[in-house]
Amino acid sequence: IHETGSITKAAHLLHITQSALSQSISNLETELDIQLFKRQKSGTTLTEQGRQIFPIMMDLIDQETLLYDKIQSLNAEMEGSLSIATIPSLFMTIVPGVLSAFKKDNPNIEVHIVEAENDEIKQLVAAGEADIGLYSILSEDDLEVADTQYTPLFSSAFTAIVPKDSKLAYLKKLSLEDIKSFPFILYDRTFYKKNIQKFEAANGPINLLFSTDNVGVLFNSVAEGLGISILSDLMVQNTPFYQRNMITTVPIGAPFNQMIEFGVLHLQHSDKDKLIAEFNNYLAEAADRLM
Repeated sequence: IHETGSITKAAHLLHITQSALSQSISNLETELDIQLFKRQKSGTTLTEQGRQIFPIMMDLIDQETLLYDKIQSLNAEMEGSLSIATIPSLFMTIVPGVLSAFKKDNPNIEVHIVEAENDEIKQLVAAGEADIGLYSILSEDDLEVADTQYTPLFSSAFTAIVPKDSKLAYLKKLSLEDIKSFPFILYDRTFYKKNIQKFEAANGPINLLFSTDNVGVLFNSVAEGLGISILSDLMVQNTPFYQRNMITTVPIGAPFNQMIEFGVLHLQHSDKDKLIAEFNNYLAEAADRLM
């Protein structure tokens, strides 16, 4: 009521009737032996006494939330530890939200995360050093990991990213030949480096400005008009630089005209099957929201 200045609006937001809310306030005022609100034609506002106790009431509500969170933690059935190895593109996009929701519902599970490249992730899972591997699939070779189970999550395309005022932003599609003479910022990861090297071997060197594995530096450099780059669409769509129209995207041709699939890898038989399955459920929900 204090936030809206209206019993009618507050009742609507709370999905209860106006009379029920008015009765609740009346009962509370009787219990506290204090008038909380002044009801006027201009709206419903706190009395001077109401303003003085309002912060204390809010503290009580916060403490109640903490109480029930602690009770949920004490009653949580699942406990143990879970180690996760993830590629950077997933680490900077869906993993934080998934981990936050998972930890809130399963506070007794200790989670350890390491960032790694695709090949290292497969090795960590196969050796039992990581319970879950979050990585990308670009060929059938990526699926050939003995005694493991792979579950696909979602797919994403690659895209060229260019400054919003670049003349390239007005093209419907780009090829590496088109951007060969433009300053290029290379995302310093194996897949990107291999494809650029393959192109250079057949077509000569590109105009490489610099390479970096820091996507923040990459996006900021493109936004400042220093150069152009190529990334997975997943990474671009989730950056504020794109959301604030500081950069724009253009479809890119070969060898980046393919889809990249992201998925989950874990051992077929593990003593943490229940924990792995629980975390996979959260990943699946996050993937559904992206599609």
